[in-house]
Amino acid sequence: MLLLLPLQIIVVIAACLAAGWAARRCGQPRVVGEMAAGLLLGPSVLGAVAPSVSGWLFPPQGMAALSAISQAAIAVFMFSLGLEQQAGVIRRQKWTVITVSLAGIVLPFSLGCVLALWLYPRYAQGQVPQLAFVLFTGTALSMTALPVLARILREKDLLGTEAGGIAMAAAVFSDVCMWLLLAVVLIFCQPGAGQLPTILLGLAWVGFMLWLVRPALAKWVQWQPSLRVYLITSLIVLISFAWLADHLGLHMLLGAFLAGVVMPRHPTLVPKVLRLVARPMVWALPLFFACTGLRTHLQLAGMTDVLLVAAVIGAACVGKAGGAFIGARMTGCTTGTSALVAVLMNARGLMELVILNIGMDLGLITAPVFAAMVLMAFVTTLMTGPLAGLLQASHQRKLQDGLQY
Repeated sequence: MLLLLPLQIIVVIAACLAAGWAARRCGQPRVVGEMAAGLLLGPSVLGAVAPSVSGWLFPPQGMAALSAISQAAIAVFMFSLGLEQQAGVIRRQKWTVITVSLAGIVLPFSLGCVLALWLYPRYAQGQVPQLAFVLFTGTALSMTALPVLARILREKDLLGTEAGGIAMAAAVFSDVCMWLLLAVVLIFCQPGAGQLPTILLGLAWVGFMLWLVRPALAKWVQWQPSLRVYLITSLIVLISFAWLADHLGLHMLLGAFLAGVVMPRHPTLVPKVLRLVARPMVWALPLFFACTGLRTHLQLAGMTDVLLVAAVIGAACVGKAGGAFIGARMTGCTTGTSALVAVLMNARGLMELVILNIGMDLGLITAPVFAAMVLMAFVTTLMTGPLAGLLQASHQRKLQDGLQY
């Protein structure tokens, strides 16, 4: 058992690095390969092809240490994501960004809730409270993967375009809205949900952190502007916020994200901290993908399970891409720009897996729905790069044809 954890880490990192390299060679972001590696190491592939190897390498009783390390890694990632949130990027095209974000949340949330009402008697009856299942499913289908989107925009040279700028800013705004929505959903889904004191306590905690703790931290960092002090303060804030969020009945990852949001934006210290965090994340995040894959059972033996996956993917794509397209068109964007924004906003990636793991940890969804949504996250992330490339090439051809005339 003492040697099992190092062996697990080596196998997981090697598989994810190899799959990430293969994904990059195929024109996909590295995260697509890492997600695929996590699924390949799980019971759906390795467990089915070589059950003895899978049982020896990833025994249920030997997963606690690997799971703890992966949770710590994803908590640090969520902290860095909160630290990167910048309101300034939203101000450039404020109304377009807000409209695209809200339309890209309301439509998939509504479709997700309707889908959940259909799925509940078939996949969750008696296992999960109906309100919790419906609200969480709607929330999970509304997510956009900000880190994956940023990587795709860089690789496709779309950051300087109108569609890329709108999508990036809308993803930032949507990201904050989605975590706030998730917090409200989790409050409602706790035992005794809907009680006013529970809701007020959660809202009061968020308000206290944003409007009292954040200014105090800004003064502290201004008084002691050293990297060591900032790192120690960040660690204390991260651990305390994660513990408080968990203590309030929310998930620790919500606390980790909020910890990053409330940390002061020092112009020289923040980039250094993000660079320090980025290096170990390359090695640590594959552990999270592996733990997600190990709890995902893709049992598509029956037609009902195939329909489940198709329904989840369809509702996710129609809701997110359709909402973003409608929002962009409502604010005067061209059809081509609106279509590109819609495709970009439909990427799920790592953030969807974070949301789904929170739902599984808190018992808000069942294993079949979890597996279908993991597949949805993989498929929507996989299709974003190629579709964005096709739309970009089509737009360039139209521009060239216009110049010829």
